[in-house]
Amino acid sequence: PFVDTKKNRVDAKKFLAAWEGKTDPWIDLALKPTKGFGEKELHLLLRNTWNAFGISEVQIARFPAYQRLKEKNAKKGAFTEQELRDVKFWFYLAHFDPDFLEQKVWLPDGTVVDLTDLVTKHADGTYHLTRTVTEEDCNRIVAETYKVCANVIPIHRKLMYDHVRRQGQIEVATTPFYHPILPLIFDSDLARICQPGDPMPERYAYPEDADAQVAMAVEFYTKTFGQPPLGMWPGEGSVAHEVVPIFRKNGIQWIATDEKILARSKPAGQPKFFPYEVDTSDVAVVFRETELSDKIGFTYQNFVGEDAADDFIKSILRYAPAAGEPDRLLTVILDGENAWEWYRRDNDAKEFLHALYRKLSKLYKSRQVVTVTMSEFIHGNPKRGVDAHPVESMKKLDWLYPGSWINANYDTWIGEQEENTAWNYLRTARMDLARSGVPQPDPKAPEPRSGTKKWYAYKTWEAMYAAEGSDWFWWYGTDQNAPAGDKPFDIAFITHLRNLYQFGRKAGGTFPDREFTPIITVKEEMVSRTAGGTMAQSRKDSVIVLFQCDARKIFVRRGIYITGNHELLGNWTPNAVRMYDDRTTGDEVANDSIYTLVLQVPAGVELEYKYTNSGPRGTWEGEEFPSRNRRLVVDGTVPRIVVSDVFGVMP
Repeated sequence: PFVDTKKNRVDAKKFLAAWEGKTDPWIDLALKPTKGFGEKELHLLLRNTWNAFGISEVQIARFPAYQRLKEKNAKKGAFTEQELRDVKFWFYLAHFDPDFLEQKVWLPDGTVVDLTDLVTKHADGTYHLTRTVTEEDCNRIVAETYKVCANVIPIHRKLMYDHVRRQGQIEVATTPFYHPILPLIFDSDLARICQPGDPMPERYAYPEDADAQVAMAVEFYTKTFGQPPLGMWPGEGSVAHEVVPIFRKNGIQWIATDEKILARSKPAGQPKFFPYEVDTSDVAVVFRETELSDKIGFTYQNFVGEDAADDFIKSILRYAPAAGEPDRLLTVILDGENAWEWYRRDNDAKEFLHALYRKLSKLYKSRQVVTVTMSEFIHGNPKRGVDAHPVESMKKLDWLYPGSWINANYDTWIGEQEENTAWNYLRTARMDLARSGVPQPDPKAPEPRSGTKKWYAYKTWEAMYAAEGSDWFWWYGTDQNAPAGDKPFDIAFITHLRNLYQFGRKAGGTFPDREFTPIITVKEEMVSRTAGGTMAQSRKDSVIVLFQCDARKIFVRRGIYITGNHELLGNWTPNAVRMYDDRTTGDEVANDSIYTLVLQVPAGVELEYKYTNSGPRGTWEGEEFPSRNRRLVVDGTVPRIVVSDVFGVMP
């Protein structure tokens, strides 16, 4: 009611009167006149843990004016009113897909997003404003954002595959409602199987909550998309044999997790390129091909798009079955919201994705590779020549190992002191709730009328379920740390627990007085913030290796290349894998003749490699030494290795 999509304007006065301080603060900042900003607004914009400069270094480098403002803020420089206006505007603009910045885009509801009058793209790929930002522009950018957001659900509904009518293109899976680590809600002692050496909190075992989390997700999905989900990605790929019946009870036909879980399940030694039925549950499980998935999530961020697509296709075709063998199903799963902003040589991975889909379409015509949704694979689609693979016909797993897609266990969420403290807090609150007299609501029932006792009971359990979510436990401990600090997640977790008691008393429940003190102290946060980032991988799965080759003492006509005994190094194809001297892919100084390449290398690999100088692809011209190879053991004990070599010099 506040947005005029034809005039691209928000009625700021009415919106702020109704919603100021009650929703996203960035909307308030954009709609408020910058001239009237006080300390509260300035803190949010510039100094808050999540301020206006929370953007990847790769992404912000494409907006030089925005980057200069970030650098000024880091030096605690004083901002003019116009600069503050620019900051809040850039925060929105820099997060738009490049398509919106470069051309008109028609959306499914008939609206159009066209930002080309505000921003222009230069030959070097950077974006620049075409005029001085005004308050009207800040208002408009909120309206443009609204139009994009308003079309997210409609475009997915339009493209969704219906396995009954055999129409559609994509399948939307879901996850347990508040994204809990479902097996730990079912019974936290399952972690003792996959983490036998870690200290554990007191047992948290509430199967009814695990069921409610799945049931609420199914209900919300059905209301949103007009059909129930068939598939579910359990939060962080966290599975256990014991929770599979919950999925089946709620109509879920397939789930997914990582190949490391398959390697530990029974019977042992099963190939990852088949789906399996868990026991006789009538639930299929597919296993993520880790290397393929991590190539998209990590490795290809340093590639040119076309080269990345070529490499991916080659990697897929390695799995092609021989004549007469059954179909194979490769499953690629990654954190899609994280990968693209880190693609250094390919803005938003546009070139890679377009090239990949083009190549896959060509391979589909020859029937070498057929892309499918899981429901299409299970139920079949004669229109596309996809045979049915009923769950009951799949190979059986006698036992599904408990763990997640990270380390094949749950140690990101349980086992460290902070994490265990949080679980004990959660257990205390859940036990108090069980004794309070506030009944557990039907997870499929609609929200009661606001202000009634039933509504407060509903809100009590909502706070409980939210506190069971995985995010708080993810950031506790030292294994994962937010770039801006973990404290906001600690505050959110404690707030959910406190809300439970406040709502519960208003619902007529009897609760003891509890004080849940913050788990993260300032000192602990300062120590932990050196330890990690937001894109998680298993510590034992892969290692970032930064190769540096010093070529300052030789003449380099065309470039320095690396080759070696791994596909990331070209499988000994010389002069094929280029290194860089242009401040990309980890290179610190452009044109200093120190060439760099960053790769995500599987742990447990012993690399042999060498460098070549400017030779034709596939020839050994320019080889640094013909009879010897360099060696590097990547054992997974450290997350990052820096290799500093001098061309032609063996240490």
